[in-house]
Amino acid sequence: MTDIAVRPPGTWQEHTSSAGPADERWEALLSGDDFHLSRRWLELAERTTAAPIRYLTRHRGEELEGALVTVVGDRDAPWVLARPDTLLAACAAEGREGAAGLLAETGDPAALLPSLVCGGRHMGRSRLLLRDGAPDDTADGLLDRAERHARSVGAASVAFPFVDERDTALRELLERRGYRRHASGRYARLPLPAGGLDGYLAALPGKRRRRAQADRRQLSAAGITSSLAPLDRADIPRLAVLEAELMAKYGLDWAPANTEAALHGIADLMGEDALVSRVTGDGEIRGYAVLLRHRDQWYSRQTGFDYAYQGRLPLYFEALYYRPALEAPAHGVTGIHYGLGSEEAKRSRGCLADTQFAYLLRLEES
Repeated sequence: MTDIAVRPPGTWQEHTSSAGPADERWEALLSGDDFHLSRRWLELAERTTAAPIRYLTRHRGEELEGALVTVVGDRDAPWVLARPDTLLAACAAEGREGAAGLLAETGDPAALLPSLVCGGRHMGRSRLLLRDGAPDDTADGLLDRAERHARSVGAASVAFPFVDERDTALRELLERRGYRRHASGRYARLPLPAGGLDGYLAALPGKRRRRAQADRRQLSAAGITSSLAPLDRADIPRLAVLEAELMAKYGLDWAPANTEAALHGIADLMGEDALVSRVTGDGEIRGYAVLLRHRDQWYSRQTGFDYAYQGRLPLYFEALYYRPALEAPAHGVTGIHYGLGSEEAKRSRGCLADTQFAYLLRLEES
């Protein structure tokens, strides 16, 4: 643990492992929406990120006032959709707000690399963490240190890839400091009403409720069953094959070994809080969704489906919506996070969607 600056009345520090800052004081900074900044997820991210993660913190005595997660992304970083170059290019191609203009100003998006990616390298809700009542200069101080760190490692830019539209404090701070922005995606989340599956279905508009009820009748007639249970390591090879099939459907070359490594890491760190919503037909898992618990929320992670078997069967909706909604009350869960992508399908089953904004600072221009 290395002090990078000391100024009364707080102590600014940099940590190279989540074991340093991520104790109960770190967890106290989090809300139910911050699973990807929790100790367990950060520890998994450290295992799977070649570039070292750096944690910038401010302390006042025993209090942790604020924190920022950072990691350097370069041309070799495999998490391409959280990298500012590939994210900007993709958003411009999709016509997202502000992306084409910012790309034209940038020229070659590779000029943004290497980039100090802040707020976590996950897709959705890049956050700067602050304790309630933290001194007014805490957020600015963390950004000062992030930008200084970026220059010290030769970064060309600083990026917050996915700032939620509702995070007005961070958005205003970044804009005041000269960061440019473009829309970077839509983050889907499903608030679950009381009453399990019946309550969920009752909250849907009439046409969508009837569609969901028809889906379940179709699955029952086809002999499809579903369940929700802790991640079983014996199932991991099958789950990995199914995720590779999903990736192939979208034109991505994905080795099942990548999924196997990720799921074993999740099993190590999440224990009973790692659940799998399975859809089974003819004695074989035909589709699934991994749900990770953080407080009273589930976060959907890996998914996969047997497309040759699936045909027109609504396996996706059973695995990701109907079975989780049925089981949620028994687990004390009041919402599910589905993240980016497939917004139309998610909204058709009751999800809300929040716009995410990428904020970029070109260091040579600052």
